Amino acid sequence: MLPEPIETGLSGDVAITADAGPIWPMKKWAYYGELNRRLEDQGLILNVLPKRSSLLEHLADVRNHCCLVGGDSLPMHFALGTGTRCVTLFTCTSPWEIYDYGMQTKIVSPLLEEFFYKRGYDERATTAITVDEVFEAVMARLEATPPVARVAIIQ
Repeated sequence: MLPEPIETGLSGDVAITADAGPIWPMKKWAYYGELNRRLEDQGLILNVLPKRSSLLEHLADVRNHCCLVGGDSLPMHFALGTGTRCVTLFTCTSPWEIYDYGMQTKIVSPLLEEFFYKRGYDERATTAITVDEVFEAVMARLEATPPVARVAIIQ
């Protein structure tokens, strides 16, 4: 059960969560800008999620989109908890620890073994997943039948 989110007015087809903190810099995929352009070229309403002053605002931002794209992150967990479809990129953390509930497409880096749970930075980790792969996964998620029931958000 999740608390009632604080509405922000931010909504759209795709939410992008591109930031990565200092602990896991390799989670910041190098091609978010190119992905954004390709999705916008399809006529999709796209938002890069802003930093918010509260988790409840951030929860509303995630919930108010049809699909979330990003790394293994808090917004990804919000998406799964609210029944929001998501495409998640795994560049240096374990995809096997996350249950997808039929709502998530996991894209695993071909270099995951080399960078598994490493906290430094290597550009190769951020560029190993292609834009085409992510774009196709997002389009498939958007075309997929929505989950039967979204998780109820209660006060």
